[in-house]
Amino acid sequence: MLRPHSYQPPEDGLPPQEVRVVALLAEPWPDNSRRVRITLELTPFLERPDLEVSLIDEDDFEVSSLSIIESIDARMTFTMHIRREESKGPYKLSVKIAYPEIGMVDQQDLHFETKENNE
Repeated sequence: MLRPHSYQPPEDGLPPQEVRVVALLAEPWPDNSRRVRITLELTPFLERPDLEVSLIDEDDFEVSSLSIIESIDARMTFTMHIRREESKGPYKLSVKIAYPEIGMVDQQDLHFETKENNE
């Protein structure tokens, strides 16, 4: 049986209203696929934040998204897939940090291009 992970906040953790994105990186996979490696780092936090991550194309259409509910990690890396075949870059990566009780506390955007748009 799986047991829920109990979160132990770090000593330097910040209250929800002070949690911020401190690093954001989008790296298109070198094989010219429609995958993008995302690296995201937050300030240390006392309470687990919710995250909304979106990839948006130049036509302002959301081509990929994910939700992370009550993250236990301040630093994470994951892969997102551009799901719309006719989509073209440059792209915008948008990350929103929120808490159910107080709403959004931070948003960071990053603009990037895929290899196929640079050729």
